[in-house]
Amino acid sequence: MALVGSQLRERVGSIYNKMRTVPRHRALTLTERLSAFTHLLSSLEYLSQPQDRRWGGLNNWNETRKTFNARSRTLTRLVDPWSTPRASTAVHGLRVAAATAVLLSNRRDVRAAGDLTLTATSVLLYPRHLHGTDGSDQVAFIAQTSAAIARLGEHRPAIVDAALWFSGLQAVLSYTVSGWVKVASPSWGEGRALDGVMRTYTYGDPAVWRLLRRSPRLSALAGHGVRAFECAAPVVFWRRGALAPAFAAASLLFHLANARVMGLNRFLWAFAALQPALLYATGPRERPDGTGQIERRDDTLPRVVAGLSIATAAALTTARARWARIVARGHGAERFLRTRRGTTLAYRHMGPSHPRRPLVVFEHGLVASSVHWEWVAQHLGDDVGTVVYDRAGYGRSPLGGAWNGLDSAVEDLCDLVDHLSPEGPVVLVGHSLGGYLALRAAARGKENVCGVALVDTSHPGELDRSVGQSRSAENLTRTLQAFAPSLRLGLGVLLKRPSWVDRLPQPVRRLALAQYRDPGMWQAGVREWAAVREDFARSEGKLPTIRVPLSVLTAEHTAVADPVQQELHDEIAAAAPWSHRHVLANTDHDRILTDTDAARQAADRIRSFLDELVDQREKTS
Repeated sequence: MALVGSQLRERVGSIYNKMRTVPRHRALTLTERLSAFTHLLSSLEYLSQPQDRRWGGLNNWNETRKTFNARSRTLTRLVDPWSTPRASTAVHGLRVAAATAVLLSNRRDVRAAGDLTLTATSVLLYPRHLHGTDGSDQVAFIAQTSAAIARLGEHRPAIVDAALWFSGLQAVLSYTVSGWVKVASPSWGEGRALDGVMRTYTYGDPAVWRLLRRSPRLSALAGHGVRAFECAAPVVFWRRGALAPAFAAASLLFHLANARVMGLNRFLWAFAALQPALLYATGPRERPDGTGQIERRDDTLPRVVAGLSIATAAALTTARARWARIVARGHGAERFLRTRRGTTLAYRHMGPSHPRRPLVVFEHGLVASSVHWEWVAQHLGDDVGTVVYDRAGYGRSPLGGAWNGLDSAVEDLCDLVDHLSPEGPVVLVGHSLGGYLALRAAARGKENVCGVALVDTSHPGELDRSVGQSRSAENLTRTLQAFAPSLRLGLGVLLKRPSWVDRLPQPVRRLALAQYRDPGMWQAGVREWAAVREDFARSEGKLPTIRVPLSVLTAEHTAVADPVQQELHDEIAAAAPWSHRHVLANTDHDRILTDTDAARQAADRIRSFLDELVDQREKTS
């Protein structure tokens, strides 16, 4: 028995050493052949499923080309010649021949021609197969392209090494990014993801799904194991690739399991094609070349990548600091209030107080800020006293003080109102989540609040009663989970400038963009969104007690796209002592504030509401 164990250890040790010291020519050959086999499987699948190209099929070109025609007629004309059924079948036949040549031929020129053919036809066919391509096709394209470059530059080892390094780094990047995306995903964090995947028709497996359903702990353990494995990919560089063979073996077992359970057969071969390059790039720099000579790996590419990464990190850090400075400066006209719970609120007066009119205090929505109210405040007129402020974590208001969910946000608003106008009268105007917070504040029975205007407001029952809102909530959760950590890394500069920024008044656009790209607003959004879901669930969809008159404004797009939301707004209006109810034409949830014409509509309705409140108060007095 001891002899068997010794022989097994020697065998495993021999395999381990061969994997760590795979020579250059062997790594290249394995990469191109495994990748070619992936392309072979892909083309054979295509040729065996002609129904996909017929009328009603996912890849019927007469339908697919409409998508391209809408984007670019020039691109459509370029793609048309090889997108007919006969032409695409011929291209796939060529790919089968090229892949076969790479797999069977020992001639380097034949393999180079095969690599180039597979690379070029992948580019040609990608637009044609709008549906059905996946990560395995992209990975196989990367591996085959790298192999083609290496074959063409084979007379220069540095070129081959750069190509192999590229494939190896791509493997590490693929696993690492996939792992961190799962880390940011609530379903993976809660252990629900695998259970959800296994119940789908496309990727599911009934037996595995039943097993995971019977054992939630096993489901959570398996999900956490997948995240840990993928996030651990960079360990392949530790101690000159000491762990790379173990990681490569684990990755093959991982994809083998995926092939069996989820039917992702091509993923097995595509990612296997990256492993030889990974082993070559992470192993000892000097190794036997298989002919009795010692070859030395050229590490220029990783040094360049490291240098560019450092420079990029420095640039991102500088950009983040610049955005943070802009946010910290704000408008420059802010005043500050220390609330009872210990946080500091930044607020700004935007109009002179008027003895006959109530003071208007604006409450912004989730992942927004006081700058969103600029147009509405301006359009209300110079004879209306207005105040805009940022909740804790937004703008110049830091994330401070004890946090007790939305109760804390409501308490801060009440403190601000008492500070600004302890005797009243005050009208609260809230957009989206800000509308719900304004209702909650008014429900506390504060005598200085005489009315509330709600602009496309949230309702505590919307996530249960509206399918559209429920879906949007899941999308928002994923967005917040991804954006908050990404922006902390300084990636805010990569965010596309949102169109709503350029609809705001010119003086606040720079500040609005800085807030959008700064992690502070998104961190506050993550905290508030968790509190929103908890609060809505606890309230069971019931509205707070409404003791004051309301003006309820709904964007036309909201009403048309989600009739349930309009019903919820009607319900809010009906719960008030008296109310104004309006649907504002030609606007949506965001434009109702950020578009000057839509904001003017909202301001006119709010002003009308203020006028009636004044008349009512004068009649009463």
